[in-house]
Amino acid sequence: MKHIYDDEADVRTKAAIRVMSLFFVGLIIIAATTSPIATGTKAGERAPALEGKFYNGSGGWQTFNLESYWDSNWQEGDVSGQWVFLEFMDTDCPYCVRSAEDMSLNAADFDGSNPQWNGAIVNFMASATELDINGHDSSRAEIVAFRDKTADSGQSCAGSDCGSRPGSAHTFPYIDDLDQDNMKEWKVGGTPSYYLIQPDGIIAWSSSENPGEDSRDAILSLVTRESADTGGA
Repeated sequence: MKHIYDDEADVRTKAAIRVMSLFFVGLIIIAATTSPIATGTKAGERAPALEGKFYNGSGGWQTFNLESYWDSNWQEGDVSGQWVFLEFMDTDCPYCVRSAEDMSLNAADFDGSNPQWNGAIVNFMASATELDINGHDSSRAEIVAFRDKTADSGQSCAGSDCGSRPGSAHTFPYIDDLDQDNMKEWKVGGTPSYYLIQPDGIIAWSSSENPGEDSRDAILSLVTRESADTGGA
């Protein structure tokens, strides 16, 4: 009887080894065939980190982390997910000053406050840097004056009073990137640069990859909507 017991145990051991072997082979196949999403600034890549202090109109400068916006469970087609439209800008960049009006209008149309927009909320934000160009001497006070469109602030943006820039006061946050840390992390070549990011943190569109395409058109084309009706946005 003892000899029979040992044989049965041996059979069970071999079967268990085969099962474990198949399990580990399966894991190896999954690892080999599953492509992790690369971090980068091209469409389809995961947005790099972006951290620092931000100003949102009240409460002074507070801690900011872009990753706090991401929802890893978001699925394509889910209109409840919130998107991000990120601008890299410089308050002394003439084109950034001129495009401030477009940022005002787009934020008002797509940030959830427009009843005619039937799509997902788009959170607008700006990362304000100081380019290594003569005359681009910015500060937090200048960023605040630019965002709030403060008249007679004593702050100059691209050679004019910051309060005289086109458009209305912005309602979205401005991140302090005067040291260019975030700009370098994102490998931004110049300002303004724009990125439209899905709720799961994957970049859907960038101005550098789509020269000449209007950011508003990108939002209308890519952001999840409830129906084909474009509404009044």
